[in-house]
Amino acid sequence: MKKLFLIMAVAIPFGLSATGVVSPDTTLFIEGKKIEIRENEERMKVRVYDRTGQGNYVEDELVFEGHYKDGQSYERRKQAKSITIPLPKWYNYGIDPHWAGINLGFANFADADLHVNDISGVSLRSNKSWELNLNFFEYDFRLSRRYGWALVTGVGIRWNRYRLDDNKHFKRLDGKTILEAAPEGIHYTKSRLNTTSLTIPLLLEWQPVRRHSDFFISAGAVGVINTAATSRIEYRNENDKKVKQKVDDGLYIKPITVDFLFQMGFDWIGIYLKYSPMELFENKKGPALHPVSAGIQLHI
Repeated sequence: MKKLFLIMAVAIPFGLSATGVVSPDTTLFIEGKKIEIRENEERMKVRVYDRTGQGNYVEDELVFEGHYKDGQSYERRKQAKSITIPLPKWYNYGIDPHWAGINLGFANFADADLHVNDISGVSLRSNKSWELNLNFFEYDFRLSRRYGWALVTGVGIRWNRYRLDDNKHFKRLDGKTILEAAPEGIHYTKSRLNTTSLTIPLLLEWQPVRRHSDFFISAGAVGVINTAATSRIEYRNENDKKVKQKVDDGLYIKPITVDFLFQMGFDWIGIYLKYSPMELFENKKGPALHPVSAGIQLHI
């Protein structure tokens, strides 16, 4: 449209001058538009109309008007009407994913039937066994702006500390991880299995965006890359001196496992439940233990 206006405004005056024709009233029809050129000794006026209609009834609507005199110009264009379509309030509500932050909970072992503690001869002090998750990166893929569904992923680090209840420790022996009793005359004040892992989740999260509520609920799988595992003990010797010792490491922990995670809460705080359908130790190289945990979340 602008190109057409410029061509007509510039080319027509020069064309008329070149031919020596003075046409005080010229009308052109080009591509559904009516162009009027009016010229006198003082100025030239150009008007452009949109032509609509059929047959004997044709309506012209002014869309451009230009006045040209002594190298100066004045132009006016009709602005197109805009229609504002009101969007529902929920359309602008964002989804705030819930992975990044700190999770602190109690850790334990279960069997395949979700019986907790005293599994395969392993008894833990539940109030002394814990896990800490530091989730430092998150990203969400919006599935539905209207209904508040999103896929959430990210990266985190997890530390687990399993405190044994009996006077025993984990140790590798003959290609397996076993529970071994403390030497005679020694009583462990602490005996722990420590693990460190890298975690990568894939969660489906829902938030009630229509009500703009802070409530959230999500569930999914968490890939776990186990990077370290150690067995540590503490006791006092015959001189009543505290002794700290790393008994063993590695311990035939599976390098990669998967957890099922469920979490819910409001805004920046929530709770979580986690269970691994996979055993902690490699097949037939340790007790049949499935890690479980539950705790609170502080999201950032």
